[in-house]
Amino acid sequence: MRCEDVQAQLADHLAGTLPPDEEQQLMAHVRGCPACADEVEGLSETWAMLGAVKADRPDPAVMRARFTAALHGYEQGRHMLPARRQRVTWYGMQAAAAAALLVLGVALGRQSAASPPPDPQIAGLREELRDMRQMVTLSLLQQQSASERLKGVTWSGQIEQPGDAITTALLDTLMHDPNVNVRLASIDALKRFGERDAVRRGALEALMQQTSPLVQMALIDFVVEVNGREAVETLRRLSNDPMLNDDVRARAAQGAQQVG
Repeated sequence: MRCEDVQAQLADHLAGTLPPDEEQQLMAHVRGCPACADEVEGLSETWAMLGAVKADRPDPAVMRARFTAALHGYEQGRHMLPARRQRVTWYGMQAAAAAALLVLGVALGRQSAASPPPDPQIAGLREELRDMRQMVTLSLLQQQSASERLKGVTWSGQIEQPGDAITTALLDTLMHDPNVNVRLASIDALKRFGERDAVRRGALEALMQQTSPLVQMALIDFVVEVNGREAVETLRRLSNDPMLNDDVRARAAQGAQQVG
């Protein structure tokens, strides 16, 4: 197990929901890795304090205000911290966000079970849950670490009825992220928004700007699926571009024939 795997499983470890075999692997790594051991120890106390938060009478406004303050503090201070401390601080904020989401989710489940008819409070809790997930997603997408940005792309799939801010951030990631894997993941994440005009236009624009053959071919498949005949001209142009990779040109020609 690598340090990155430990970090990805910290929330489940602290919540006690990690499968036994994965828990054993995590603890074996922690025993032999001082850096991960320090991180787990530092977050355990925070998690224990969060566990004392009562979920039977949630106050969404207060919870959101606290989370917003924590997020603002992180954004203000992350450039002033050494690299190691930045990573610990960010994962601490992730743990806090996960706990806040858990509290909201439990409260929502309890209130839904107790009050079958439509309840404005339940609707408010759902809105708070969605907004908090969006905040975490947008913050992850702005991180310097490619693995964190990749998590942000994944988090976007957990948001019900995401707003335009999420699709805009994913399109920006597709256009400008320096990591090929992050850009590829953003294409998969954007598929659920394929009916939106902004996403279809953004995909065509990104296709003309990408230089990675892997991203180009994934985008060709994407625009064939969501743009249909709108993509014919762009695909034909790519298929006739002698500067492009041969596989990309062949995929573009195949796509143009498919939708034309």
